[in-house]
Amino acid sequence: MILIIYSGNMFQQNISQCLSKHSFLYDAVSNFQSAESLLKAQHYSLIIVESHRDIICLNRIKGLVETNPESWVMAVESDAMADDVADEEVDEANYYEVGVDDYLSGPFDARMFTARIRSHMRRSMPSQEHVRPSQGSEERIEIGPLKVDQRFHSVTLNGQVLTLTAREFALLDYFCRHPNQVFSRNQLLSEVWGYNHEGYEHTVNTHINRLRTKLDKINSIENGGQLVETVWGVGYKLNVNGYIAKALIA
Repeated sequence: MILIIYSGNMFQQNISQCLSKHSFLYDAVSNFQSAESLLKAQHYSLIIVESHRDIICLNRIKGLVETNPESWVMAVESDAMADDVADEEVDEANYYEVGVDDYLSGPFDARMFTARIRSHMRRSMPSQEHVRPSQGSEERIEIGPLKVDQRFHSVTLNGQVLTLTAREFALLDYFCRHPNQVFSRNQLLSEVWGYNHEGYEHTVNTHINRLRTKLDKINSIENGGQLVETVWGVGYKLNVNGYIAKALIA
């Protein structure tokens, strides 16, 4: 299920037409207060919110992200936003820094928008054609002290449950499926986020840092954040072998 938060009729019309055309289910509201009421009543896999590139909008979206950690948030730049209204101190990077998973700027592009929606929904709600019950081992992965279960969207580290957002879960799940393999930021954008555009690498760094912080907070294991290692000049990897070796020496 998708939630649209909009304030302008043209924005809502563009988004709604694309979603309806491709048979996505959605609710639409015109303000954040109405959105809060719906979000208390049910979970939305994806929240699409209009961006105006000003500090008020930025703070509202920041609050939206913080109170709905299990939802993927996409900010779409308003067609009605005038250059003389936009705050010069607020840019696209600011929205990634407050936690949005995706940001679409410039004139509304229906094809690009639809492709991004499909990518997000494919990862958050896998279709039946991708579910293979006979291969249950692929739904549950155990790598060193990490256990990932896709069926229940859960991760444990050394027996303790990690509370992760949908994006953090997808990122850690991908690392666990390719332990000790190094990935560039662009590779992670392509495989986990579903797109590959230069200039978006900062969102990978932000999510990696948040993931490390949560791994470090597990008190039954020391320095859990070191499981995700930076390979300078290349990217990141899940360094299971190195982490276990350090633990044995200690």
